[in-house]
Amino acid sequence: MSDNPNKKASNRSFLFEPLDTHYSHLAKATVIIDLRKHPRFDTRFPAQARSENGQTVHATITNISRSGLRLEGTRKMLDTLFPGFSLQTAHTPTSLQVDFAVPCGLDRHLAVKVQCKTAYVRHERMDAWQIGMAFTEFNAGGKALTDYLLLRRDNG
Repeated sequence: MSDNPNKKASNRSFLFEPLDTHYSHLAKATVIIDLRKHPRFDTRFPAQARSENGQTVHATITNISRSGLRLEGTRKMLDTLFPGFSLQTAHTPTSLQVDFAVPCGLDRHLAVKVQCKTAYVRHERMDAWQIGMAFTEFNAGGKALTDYLLLRRDNG
């Protein structure tokens, strides 16, 4: 390999280029998406989130998978769960409890209570904020969520 970082180097049948281009961010974003272990499904589940200090707020789960969910709500949701939050500071992963229900049959829902670790906070539009979360522990409803997700996967 050459010491020149701008020179392409070949290794057998592969061609390597430095990712120092204006396309670098696309490569990084693609890797993040491809690393997800489970398919995500769009939802509109009402939910209640509880912060570490016991404050609760209502929000909506807008997508869900076997490993996590995306919660959406207003700035009030954000201020309740992350007092003093600012987009100018880096997000610090925080533990939250999220309670919601998944459909299981006609007019029947099963409760899910799950501990989550926040992964990101995103300002989506006007007064719409999103919080991405990974599940850390199910307090109730783990099987109900799994059954719901399998049914969604099988029904396309």
